[in-house]
Amino acid sequence: MKKGLLGLVVIALTVVGCQNYDDQFDDLNKKIASLSSDVTSLSSIGASVTALDAKITSLQGSALTDSDLAGILSEISDLETAVESIDNSGIEAEVANLDAEVATILEKLGDLLAANAFYEGNLTITNLGQLANVQELMNTGADDPTVTVKGNVLVTVTSANGLKDSIASVNLILSKIRAVQGTVTVTSDADASLPALTYATGDVDLNGTDGKAAITAAKLLTVDGDMNLTGLTGVVAFPALSSAGTIEINEVTNKATVTTLNLGSLTGNASVITDAGELVLAEATNVHLGGVLPAVVTLDKCVDFQHLAGGTQGNLALTIGGKAATFSLGSTQFDGTITVTTTGDISLANVTQIATTTLVSSKSDNVVDLSAVTKIVGPVDIDEKSTDVNLTALKTLNSTLNVHGDATIDLPALATTAVTTITAPLATSFIAPKLATTSVVIVTKDAALTMSLLSIADTTTPSNDITHWDEVKTLTLSAQTGDLDVSTGVDLATLNFTGKQVTPVAAGAQDNSLTITSANDKLKDLVISSGSYLGTLTVSGSKIVNLTTAGAIINTDVKNNADLETFAFGHTHLQGDNESTVSIVGNTDTKLTTIDLSSLSKVGTVTVTGNTSLANLTAPSADVLATSLAAISVTISGNKLPGTYTPATAPTGTVTYSAPAITGAALSSFKAWINANINVDIASPAGADRTITTSATLLAAGSGVTSSAVTFNIDLDKVDDLSTSATTLDKLSNLMDADSDGKKGADATLSTDDDDIRGTGTNGVDTARELATVAD
Repeated sequence: MKKGLLGLVVIALTVVGCQNYDDQFDDLNKKIASLSSDVTSLSSIGASVTALDAKITSLQGSALTDSDLAGILSEISDLETAVESIDNSGIEAEVANLDAEVATILEKLGDLLAANAFYEGNLTITNLGQLANVQELMNTGADDPTVTVKGNVLVTVTSANGLKDSIASVNLILSKIRAVQGTVTVTSDADASLPALTYATGDVDLNGTDGKAAITAAKLLTVDGDMNLTGLTGVVAFPALSSAGTIEINEVTNKATVTTLNLGSLTGNASVITDAGELVLAEATNVHLGGVLPAVVTLDKCVDFQHLAGGTQGNLALTIGGKAATFSLGSTQFDGTITVTTTGDISLANVTQIATTTLVSSKSDNVVDLSAVTKIVGPVDIDEKSTDVNLTALKTLNSTLNVHGDATIDLPALATTAVTTITAPLATSFIAPKLATTSVVIVTKDAALTMSLLSIADTTTPSNDITHWDEVKTLTLSAQTGDLDVSTGVDLATLNFTGKQVTPVAAGAQDNSLTITSANDKLKDLVISSGSYLGTLTVSGSKIVNLTTAGAIINTDVKNNADLETFAFGHTHLQGDNESTVSIVGNTDTKLTTIDLSSLSKVGTVTVTGNTSLANLTAPSADVLATSLAAISVTISGNKLPGTYTPATAPTGTVTYSAPAITGAALSSFKAWINANINVDIASPAGADRTITTSATLLAAGSGVTSSAVTFNIDLDKVDDLSTSATTLDKLSNLMDADSDGKKGADATLSTDDDDIRGTGTNGVDTARELATVAD
């Protein structure tokens, strides 16, 4: 058992009663220490101790009376009787448990006593007599509880009043003050401390007498009034203080200089100032603040500034002048005019909305963290030494934005703007894929530029929206509307294009276009991306080397592009609009060898002519076709498509007629596609059926389709005549024209219905009879 039980009870009696139970507690301690009962008896005593513990716990939070204390001591007296016959053999463990439980009781009893410990009236120490009086009224031992002062605290320690020599006694008293129901005023020539003080209902004034003393209150949490910190020097720290009014720091020039200030836990509208509306600390190197900053904060030597509280910040002119200063601001919104001048990086990582803001740093390659800003409602200006500005969350820009030093502007979320200007005079990369230039003008560096936008509003004169449009080298458009003319983008080398869909979908509704001509003589790569919608793509007379298409394109016109090497044809039709057309013409002397149209469905017209290197051609999809209302037309010639031709064999008395035979991958592919189109809607009508004649003459002359006609004219260019042993490559139309037996057919007579080769043959395969000779 602990002798401390006696001390705590004596304290209780001092506060709430006057009886002396010292002998009783001493006797109990001795009896428990010399236990003489058996284990069963000890367990019973343990239960009694537990019950006593619960009773004391229930009294916490209420005033302790003589009756309460008398009841507790009565139960302890009963325990004395119970221990007289205890057998202490083999019960060491039970003794230890009992001792621990009684220790817990002592601790809770101490808390209960502390909660009910008050100092009545004002606590005043301004001379030795007052010190002696307070010492009579307040116990300052190590086990004595802290107290709440029901009044004001006034302490003045100077050499003149004799208290400086008694500072140790004064500090003992100050150490026992837990709360003050009034004001706290401490003025001292010697270091003073209020280590237990957590709360004051009035103002708190701490005066270190022109730097002669440090006055601390490390646990101070709440001051209902204001605080005045006068004449404090060096480290001024109230790290736990979260709630206060205005905290005013009064330095005395050349006498009291604050070098470190820590009020970082402040919340709400608490504010730290040195004068009305300002905080100026000439020598402070480390400043951590919470609450709301005053309108002017000047810290010329600060190297570590941290503002840790959230909330809205009004007007602020902040200067952080220490070498390579680190800086952060905890505010979540700027409503006033903000100016930040510093020597290091600028961290505004918590701010979500800013108004008029100017950010200046003397550090080269400065970083500005605005990564949480979603909305700008006033002019923002960021100086030229800030080369890394993070605005990746910005969604709405309602005023001007000037970023003078960053070469890469990345605004991936920006989608909404008022009529405004974005100025980035050093930017060679401007990425804003959700931004349409409808209400914004973009100013960038007059140099090779990479740009990504949603769309350009002025499609005829893009330079009205992009001041250095003629310097754009790589352009990505994510949802372009209207007919875009890029001819004045004379430096454009790569264009990644996505057209926006016109809704609702209807025949002829998707009427936007993209046209590339010889004016863009530096444009080498054109990519029409997946998700793109285009009425017409025209690439004519350009210097395009690589052309890639995807998405939905109704009309494709690629002609006279001498540098074209690859055409990655990957787009399809737009359901609900008109049937698609494809024209690939006159791309001569190029490296273009292969075109695969199989991605394209619902095609009406295909023209592939004059592409002198084209050796591989695949027809559009035969699985999804245009309706029978669409006229089907195919023209293929003047390319480099290969094949073979076996002429017909005339019939004789002993030899049966043999029809001509044509092979060629391109022809076979288009044969299947043509026949599929002929049969559209015949078996299961979805509209007006094609009209198919049964006239042998008409079948010989064409496809046999006379309504919503299916017409074709397909010539191969590198065809081997298999009737000779030598390899002779010629155009298919020439070999067909030379096949006299094929022209006569099985009856060996010209111009009859059974002729397999019709007319002169100069048109290649253009009749149903001729198409039938093509291998599947």
